[in-house]
Amino acid sequence: MEQECKECGAGEMVLDAEKAELYCNVCGITTPSKDVMDANAGKNTYGGDGVATHSPVRNDDNINANIGTSGSIMSTQGMTAAERKKWNRLRKVNRGNVRIKHPLRDSVRKKVQEMYGTYAMEAAEPYVKMMCKPLKPKHELERQALKDESLKRRLSMPKQAICRKKDDLRGDSKEARIVMMAMAAVEVARELGESSRMDRRSGMNQYGITRKQLLSAKRALLNHYKARITMGWEQPPSVKTPEERREDGVEQAVNHIHDMLSDVLSEEDHLKVNAEVEARLALLGEPTAEALTGNTEVRMAVCAVFYATLVSLGLQAGMADRLGAVFGITGSGIRARYEAFASAEESGEADYNGAFLLIAMTCFEILATLHPEHTLIQKAGLGEACNSEKGSSSS
Repeated sequence: MEQECKECGAGEMVLDAEKAELYCNVCGITTPSKDVMDANAGKNTYGGDGVATHSPVRNDDNINANIGTSGSIMSTQGMTAAERKKWNRLRKVNRGNVRIKHPLRDSVRKKVQEMYGTYAMEAAEPYVKMMCKPLKPKHELERQALKDESLKRRLSMPKQAICRKKDDLRGDSKEARIVMMAMAAVEVARELGESSRMDRRSGMNQYGITRKQLLSAKRALLNHYKARITMGWEQPPSVKTPEERREDGVEQAVNHIHDMLSDVLSEEDHLKVNAEVEARLALLGEPTAEALTGNTEVRMAVCAVFYATLVSLGLQAGMADRLGAVFGITGSGIRARYEAFASAEESGEADYNGAFLLIAMTCFEILATLHPEHTLIQKAGLGEACNSEKGSSSS
């Protein structure tokens, strides 16, 4: 029967039979255990035939762990209560195995990358770190010296506050708590302008996380971050304009999708898609304050642009669902948004500079005609050609 770790509340105690110990698979703390396998190479056998018994003897493969410990157990006489408490805790730490220094942090980082992609993970990394790692020794001394109990409490590691809450707030499994912390880090990164908005519903539905649980984890992390700013350990976040936030969102969404397309398209097709997507975004004015798709959520707008490009190149089969999977949105929603854009432009209800029209000209050619001075056109060396064509036609 698996036991929950009483130290961190996030891990489970795993039996190390050869060492007669239980260790936490998250924080690494160990406790003695009486459960030892008969196959233990360190057992001693006594008695004669048919009546042999054995007594398990601990074999520690890491000889360094035994250096200086062949005599009696270290005496704790003369230690203060705090020193004795620290020594007793350190005595439990298993130094016989090499483990990740902060395994929970690593698990949360991997979960962010799994759910939201590499770029969201990079944006959320500082908040994952402050949520799952203890304070530096000098900061912990400052915290302990505080008289403001509220500030002192908020400066404690958010992981502990999240994992030690009541059952209705901390989740019903280790996996749920890791997901909760991953989503909280991404939400805080978005709120502070470090990433675009992510769809929380798919993760909540998949792992059975309630809105109350997520908001509780997010609040613990935000309170900790604000307390660090109060102490002068962190700089206040820079305030980004809506245009800067949209620019960051478009860049992240485009990079996420290109990561996915590199696995499913040939290099030649991927290059064609890249060129057309850049031209479409330029025709739409993305990402600027005057973007023609500015009223559409940034990830949905970028997905519609990619889907329109794939349709124009005849590569759209199954791609709406693949695009949706990148951000946790539905493929049918992407198709519906693309069709709405295309219908509005075809009927004249809206003008997207031809970005959603199915015509013989490519978006790159449309951009060269409308804006020959555009950077994309100049880089391709088409600006002068377009200008000369205009001059000859006018004459």
